[in-house]
Amino acid sequence: MFGAGTLDERMLRRSIYFMIKRSKLIPSMQLFDSPEPLVSQGSRPATIIAPQALHFMNNGQVRASAMELARQLKAQPDTAAAVTLGYQTVLGRAPTPKEQKSIASFIDVQEKSYANNGRELALADFVQVLFGLNEFIYVQ
Repeated sequence: MFGAGTLDERMLRRSIYFMIKRSKLIPSMQLFDSPEPLVSQGSRPATIIAPQALHFMNNGQVRASAMELARQLKAQPDTAAAVTLGYQTVLGRAPTPKEQKSIASFIDVQEKSYANNGRELALADFVQVLFGLNEFIYVQ
């Protein structure tokens, strides 16, 4: 907490610690409707665009965060427990029975597609899917 702000978008601190410099805006913040730094903003638009989904699919920092949570999920006794903990951690709710079944199937298929470290990588794929949900990005 506290300390100087930064322009490094790879930092692990909250985005309120970004330094705003008009000549060097942070691309990921602009992608998710950051406020215009030149004028006061009474409200911000909320857009849902394809580049946001691509950011969650291809960004190295997102993947690193998914891998970190996957390590924690891997310690769960079975896939159902890992899925439940993933939903609780990322979305703050339990998965529906339909979600539980389809995600367990997804993890199984992904695990078989990897040669080494299959379970952890499959769980990271699952977490990355959760990160890409509108429910994660936009609080209701």
